[in-house]
Amino acid sequence: MASADEYAAWIVQNSAKRGTPEFDTVAQAYQLAKSEETTAVTQQQIVRPPQEPSIGQQIVGAGETALTLGTGAIGGTLGTIAGTGVGLAQQILSGQFGTPEAANAVEQAAARGAQALTYQPRTQAGQEQVQAVGQVLSNVLPPVLPVLAGPGMALQAARTATPILEATAQRGTAAAQQAARATGQAIARPVQAATTAVRETLGMETPAAPVTATGARTAAGAAATPEALQRTTTAEGLPVPVSLTRGAATRDAQQLAFEKEQIKSDLGGPLRQRAEENNLQALQNFDALVDMTDAQLADLSATGGAVVKSLTEGLTAAKNRTRAAYKAAENKGELEENVTLSSVVNYINENIPEGDLAPVLRAARAKAVAIGAAIPDESGNLIVQPITLKQAESLRQTFQRAGFEGADQFHGGSLRRVFDAETEGLGGDLYKKARQTRIEQARKFENRAIVARLIKNRKGMADPMVAADQVFRKSILNASPEEITFLKRVLMTSGNDGQQAFKELQGATVRHLRDEATKGMGMDSQDRPMVSPAKLHQSVQALDANGRLDVILGRQNAQIVRDLDDVVRYVTTVPPGTLINSSGTAGTLMAAIAEAGATGALTGLPLPVASGLRQIVKMRREGRTRAKINEALNALPPVQP
Repeated sequence: MASADEYAAWIVQNSAKRGTPEFDTVAQAYQLAKSEETTAVTQQQIVRPPQEPSIGQQIVGAGETALTLGTGAIGGTLGTIAGTGVGLAQQILSGQFGTPEAANAVEQAAARGAQALTYQPRTQAGQEQVQAVGQVLSNVLPPVLPVLAGPGMALQAARTATPILEATAQRGTAAAQQAARATGQAIARPVQAATTAVRETLGMETPAAPVTATGARTAAGAAATPEALQRTTTAEGLPVPVSLTRGAATRDAQQLAFEKEQIKSDLGGPLRQRAEENNLQALQNFDALVDMTDAQLADLSATGGAVVKSLTEGLTAAKNRTRAAYKAAENKGELEENVTLSSVVNYINENIPEGDLAPVLRAARAKAVAIGAAIPDESGNLIVQPITLKQAESLRQTFQRAGFEGADQFHGGSLRRVFDAETEGLGGDLYKKARQTRIEQARKFENRAIVARLIKNRKGMADPMVAADQVFRKSILNASPEEITFLKRVLMTSGNDGQQAFKELQGATVRHLRDEATKGMGMDSQDRPMVSPAKLHQSVQALDANGRLDVILGRQNAQIVRDLDDVVRYVTTVPPGTLINSSGTAGTLMAAIAEAGATGALTGLPLPVASGLRQIVKMRREGRTRAKINEALNALPPVQP
């Protein structure tokens, strides 16, 4: 072991070389050396475990790191050049130039020149952080630290500073090394922490999860909740799977607030891309649903025309069957049987005062008199007369022309029921068959307005009662579940054309939901319409509130629509109370304060150092944000081993 005198002289010499003397006189150095010589033994017995640097120490350490890198990149580079020149001159004059010894001497002279103009941190936190930077930059050279010179200069500064830091810190950390060995702790823990911080700053490492008040570290890969799993399963189970973010899957207010804030930031590109992907996936699901219905027509007029055509052809075929059945019964003489329609005539007499409200009553009275089924007395009441079944059937046809609303609809239906009850069981088998065929025709095409209005023309005109482009609205959007069910049954039993016509109505329903969801909305970056969760939900609820969605699309496709409605709300809405700064004012103010030099004012560091410190803090914050954004793109945490 060197004597106290030798140790003191060494301290003064090396302090002067660094340009930052720690002692004014040899006497002070000697006093320190004697003190260390006296306590050399007791240091092995009384040691203090290393302590984590405080926030203030970390800030000062960061400032020293920035100053070291700055002086190393500028002054260190100049010192290296000057030292190299001096070393070369000395070796040339000595005649040893070109030998390995001369090359080593020139390298040492260059290092001494760089060290002379490089600031050396004095605090332990600064030493550790510079050492960490040196370790990181020794392995990789990313294009970072724009406030300094090139990355090569920053690396040279860190490399130049590292040997001096190790020598300077050797004496101060001896006791800590002994304590680490005694307790089994790694002495490299502070350096590792600083290294990790630098790697996080450079975006090379994912930030560790925060530690809770109880000391436990919250695991980013914790098991997902059942609700998050269900939402993810629902989104992935759609015809075109939708990729949820972590916030959309968990519906966690803090996570959603982070995602909605960052999507507006410079770092939010991945989140913006995911949002557009989700919108595209929603639109693709609508297209997939249309394909699943096998609909072929793209507009409402064509769809309405297909429905009307199928119903009209079905009615024509039904009339032909009825006409043939009655003709067969007539040829057998089964329509010549007499019948008196007492119940029908009495109904007309009792309700004729409502003739102004129900034109079918006046038409039935006139027809009964015309065919001889009744004659009027002096007071105007009808007196029933016997007629043949053939004449009676012509009277029934009058009842079928009743309107489909109000009193006309009511009295027309009542007259048909009275007539059928009074003629029940009359005639032979062929007549009975013809009667049943006629009843089936009326039941499918005449007795229900949902069908009858689609195949009738306006009174006295060739125009249809319902225009082709209004068929979907009249028969689906404005119809009850019972009416839609009836129309579906009629079309599905009307051959291939009728079945295809109903598929067209299903396709029109899906397109209606898509059009309503995108109506009045903007466009994304690819000029695709944006899907509004509020409008989509409103349209789905309008059809689903009374069960029409199941009737129209079937249970399976209706559930897909409900799932799509839920998923669109997952990816675009937030729970009540989620705090989101929509204007971005707070972030703008914070950036302005930082740029104004608030960091330098708070720490007391020179402006260049404060600028470097701000840049380091900004880069670390951005690195953490990028990592958190990347995690947010995964709906569920990774499975823990």
